[in-house]
Amino acid sequence: MSLPTETSIRVLKFEGTHEGKFCVSLEFIDLEDDPFFYALSYTWGNPHANGVDFTEYFNSVSREYSSESKAEILCHGKILYIQTNLIDFLHELQISLEQEEDSAPFQLPPEHEFRIWIDAVCINQEDSEERACQVKMMDDVYRKAIHTIVWLGRGDQYTKDAVGTISKIAAYPRDAFAKSGITPFRQQDPALYEASNLPYTSWMEWCSLAAFFKRQWFSRLWIVQEVILSRELSLLCGSHHISWDELVAAARTIEARCKVLGFSPSTLFLQAHEIAVALEHNTIQLARWREFYYGTSVLEPHAKPDFENLIYDTWVFAATDPRDKIYGMFGLMKTDLKSKLAVDYTSPVELVYALTTKHIIDHYSSLQILSCVQDASIRRISPSPSWTPDFSLPYFNMMCSNGFFCAAGPEHTGPQILPSSSWDRLKLKGCLFDTIVETGNDRTNYVNSSVLLDPSWFELCMLLSQPYQHTGEPRTEVLWRTLCANQTSDFIVPAPGDFGVLFKELLSAMVMVRAEIESEGYAEAEAEQQAGGDIGPAPDCCTGFMDALNRAREKWTFAEFDTLTSEELLEHLCRRPRFLSSDRHGWLIYTLTKLQILALTEDKPSTPSWEELEQFYHNPTYVMRRKKEKEIVLVRQNDERFSASFQKRYGKRKLFFTEKGYLGLGPASVKVGDVVGILPGAEGPFVLRHEEDMVMSLVGQAYVHGIMNGEAVEMEGFELQDIELA
Repeated sequence: MSLPTETSIRVLKFEGTHEGKFCVSLEFIDLEDDPFFYALSYTWGNPHANGVDFTEYFNSVSREYSSESKAEILCHGKILYIQTNLIDFLHELQISLEQEEDSAPFQLPPEHEFRIWIDAVCINQEDSEERACQVKMMDDVYRKAIHTIVWLGRGDQYTKDAVGTISKIAAYPRDAFAKSGITPFRQQDPALYEASNLPYTSWMEWCSLAAFFKRQWFSRLWIVQEVILSRELSLLCGSHHISWDELVAAARTIEARCKVLGFSPSTLFLQAHEIAVALEHNTIQLARWREFYYGTSVLEPHAKPDFENLIYDTWVFAATDPRDKIYGMFGLMKTDLKSKLAVDYTSPVELVYALTTKHIIDHYSSLQILSCVQDASIRRISPSPSWTPDFSLPYFNMMCSNGFFCAAGPEHTGPQILPSSSWDRLKLKGCLFDTIVETGNDRTNYVNSSVLLDPSWFELCMLLSQPYQHTGEPRTEVLWRTLCANQTSDFIVPAPGDFGVLFKELLSAMVMVRAEIESEGYAEAEAEQQAGGDIGPAPDCCTGFMDALNRAREKWTFAEFDTLTSEELLEHLCRRPRFLSSDRHGWLIYTLTKLQILALTEDKPSTPSWEELEQFYHNPTYVMRRKKEKEIVLVRQNDERFSASFQKRYGKRKLFFTEKGYLGLGPASVKVGDVVGILPGAEGPFVLRHEEDMVMSLVGQAYVHGIMNGEAVEMEGFELQDIELA
């Protein structure tokens, strides 16, 4: 039956059960009449936690939540098929409605008065026209509902502990927890809690909280407007009720401690392919925007409440239809913006994304949105213009996006956009400043890419002048500043000088990881040979770090490098960085040799010498932990600031060296011959590539040490020219 008015919706009413099936009816209500009804926020598929430590259970129940596995209810006496997660909710809701008022998880009206809007039932899913119209009204549905119930799914082994942990942490005095010696989401001595007069939170409780935050609802795009617009919110996980305010308080208490630590320990529970965003991040962002919407929040000066910032803040949320990454925000936008970017599900995704990008550039007079362009190797939406971000991908950490850099100088703060010939072209003014002549290795597809030491770092470092001609800094300092884009994980610029010590420790830990991997490779090869496997000769791997170090010393002495002065090493080896490359050398021995050269050609290098590596081997400051059989993570016990910043900036990127002697960090797809371009209106430079027909493609944003604050503008030959991006 069609809806009577443009502002009408259907709501569900319980009518008891029949032969074990729920019986429901649907009623029409008009949103203009301020009706009394509830709304449901949930996820259609498997609602459970997925990620490190939780994947096995998630996979074991996935079949129950597949599109083929549905349950029957009776709607006006006719069978209606609904998702498993929704039938789970109806079971739990029925129990709540039948409970006495004092024992119900949250306040509900009598069953005969209860009405609720549930998209899968209240929208005719077979009528595409109605579905499109109702989707446009969803903001009004949640805005008008008296209460929104958030259904997180059935409970599991973690739920009870998670709910108790949320209440416990929410009650922590925030300042006391922030100043404590406690690292959230880590197993620690109860004495640390006792010293701060805080109740102890065990490792199991932290794991349970991680499982709670990893439930699928927290990553669903449509919850953004559902949460922000709802008058009142209550969360249900199985039979457990969680207060929204209490959940936010717990998340913010954890955030306060993480700001002091300088990193987010909850990322330990992320899988290798996931973006390193704290588990509590989504809850905090939703609360921030909800408070702004209701006028109860004071935002940071740089956090303007506008469409562009909303896009950035919600990038990590996922949507089934990639167009919904844009359309899902429209309920929170002003009317004038809606008229310029109309909802149209017949438009190709690449067109929607391109028009959105152009609108943001024009409306906000900034090229900041170009900082979000991801590496071509990971894009989902193709073909699409190179200058258009793929909004369907998880949030990609922008290197230069917080107002601290200005590569084009203070006189070129706004973009200089020129008329373009079509929707897929972007024409603007810019300077083609430098050319890339060497690049590092692309290690993004390796299982342990985040902890694997890349020898090309040191090869490129050896190409730099000593000291670095553009800033006067030692070249190993330039290396670590470039690897973290010279900023902390919470965007403090420049990165503090003690990061050099932390970098040296991280490199030492990475050497130990390489030793572990090579040792395992040696053991596997030896075992297969003993079993008669035809695998050829055993690889030139080492049986452990000390074996590798001793063999490196032997090669060093045999080559008589120990007879050379530091000046001779600099002249004969550093200028020819691949001199030591040989198939006979294991990667680890080769890397150790490079590190020793750097140690002997700088007064106070930020890279470890052989003696320092040996000391680290006996007294490590990092713990190696395996997430899976082959996947390794490194955990430092008390100061992960550099590793957190490095992990945030280096993912899907690699180092490069330019014709003018600069070291930079750019997209993983960067190659020799690409150009470093400076575009007014953007904070940092970009890697551009010459294509056919006199156009260029945008490879991605870069950090180039020594030109991030307008230095290039002052150089002779700096000149803006027309650039057309395709």
